[in-house]
Amino acid sequence: MQLSSRLRRVSTGAVRNSLIVMGGFVLSRITGLARDIVATYFFGTSAAAAAYRAAFSIVDLLYLIIIGGALGSSFIPVFIEVWERDGQTRAWRLASAVVTWSLLALAVASAAVFVAAPRVVTLLYGGRGFDTATLDLTVALARLFLLSPLLLGLGGLAMAALNAREHFAMPALAQSVYNLGIIAGAALGGLLGLGIWGMAWGVVTGALLYLLVQLPPLWGMGMRLRLTLGRGMEEIGRIARQMAPRVIGQAAAYLSIVVTLALAARLPSGDAKVAGLGYAYQLMLLPYGIFSLSLSQVAFPRLARLVAEGRYADLAADVRRTLATILWLTLPATAGLLALGFPVARALFERGAFDARSLEYTVQALAGYALALPAFAASEILIRAFFAMQRTWTPVLVGVFQVALNLSLGAGLLRAGGDVGALALAFSIANTLEALLLFALSGAALPGIWRERRLWRTLGASLVGALVLGAVLSGLSVASRDLVPALNIGHPYQWTRDLPALALWLAGVGSAGGLLYLLVTLALGATPARALAARLRGKPGFRSP
Repeated sequence: MQLSSRLRRVSTGAVRNSLIVMGGFVLSRITGLARDIVATYFFGTSAAAAAYRAAFSIVDLLYLIIIGGALGSSFIPVFIEVWERDGQTRAWRLASAVVTWSLLALAVASAAVFVAAPRVVTLLYGGRGFDTATLDLTVALARLFLLSPLLLGLGGLAMAALNAREHFAMPALAQSVYNLGIIAGAALGGLLGLGIWGMAWGVVTGALLYLLVQLPPLWGMGMRLRLTLGRGMEEIGRIARQMAPRVIGQAAAYLSIVVTLALAARLPSGDAKVAGLGYAYQLMLLPYGIFSLSLSQVAFPRLARLVAEGRYADLAADVRRTLATILWLTLPATAGLLALGFPVARALFERGAFDARSLEYTVQALAGYALALPAFAASEILIRAFFAMQRTWTPVLVGVFQVALNLSLGAGLLRAGGDVGALALAFSIANTLEALLLFALSGAALPGIWRERRLWRTLGASLVGALVLGAVLSGLSVASRDLVPALNIGHPYQWTRDLPALALWLAGVGSAGGLLYLLVTLALGATPARALAARLRGKPGFRSP
């Protein structure tokens, strides 16, 4: 009875935490979407927008490989272990040492990037798509953005510490606060004549707010931080060793995005295509962040504890359940983006400086990125499962393979006459193969993990439901073109006149499509659909695969 009660409390806590994080990700994606809407209105796919995107991609690499996912994935399991084994005091001493070493690494890396910025920018983006003025602006923006990795890095460590103790609320809100800072900067830049520099300073301001909002819950946890190198703490070396492969993987994955932008910059009208790629990528990240990142982030500390307790059967069940839910949620999102990508992008972005040409480049890229969504989302939980088991090199080597394939495919498709959509398609193919490899290798690491009929029933039902949904949405789009002229590509769109009808149509069709998908997958026996239906009826949910 006590064990049953404990399991119910754990399950309830996991659901509550998942809802908190998912709510935070929904809010962050809404504010991120608002950020892109404001940015496209004032800057569209102009040379200034391309310079901003290019500079941001270079500097963001520092955060991602030094403190981002790399440090979080290696720090959280060790921090949990030290907290529970040795108590709070030693755990905070460990955190202090990690902060100190991270700040030192960031300072050295930032200084190197500041000095090398002109050469790096010219190497990556010098070509017919970026003229000299755009390259100079990219260098200046990159140097300003060097203020943000320090603030985001400290905020990332704060998030890792809070997540390790299953405090998810404020970290879930931090990204939205960051986006609000950028929105304010972009709006002020456009309205006061500051141009792209207003948005750039908004990045720095947002990064500062990202850190500040997470400090109160840390103080509530009894945070005690001071500068120390952590001499005599063997855990520092263990974190560094576990982090090394993740750094390589993070760097390779992000370099894939940077080089994709660099390839686009060498195309005719490369500045506009770089910006269009960025907006399409952000649209793909909307469902990815809400569904995959939120569920995987909540699952990771739980997976690490199961490994520490040697409960590998429960680990396999948790990974299986999370993966099934992620794919059940992202497959219909993929169908929606493929069927309705054009009207969605038009409704969100086509106004102000974002014209029909900007829309064309964004939609071309969106089709390719949408195909990558299920695999991109599935890889997130599979990678975290390997890191929870401290088998760090497996996903890293697979990730390096994915990057090499992505870049070779992209370059080959461009030589064959492809354009911006071909680069996004190369990304999709490479990420799909990466997910399949991770799926196979996780089966070897956790024998029997995929031998579960309910899992395959859920995946089959989700695929059929997504195909039905895509066909219905495409048919409705064609059938409604006389009723809603903005659905036609050649329509002379004026957002003040056409947006209300287009938005209303998208809301109605989207809601009906979501209900259709739920009913189809429910009829076919998808476990998440049955669990959702049971909750809506007020009954206990079915066990997930």
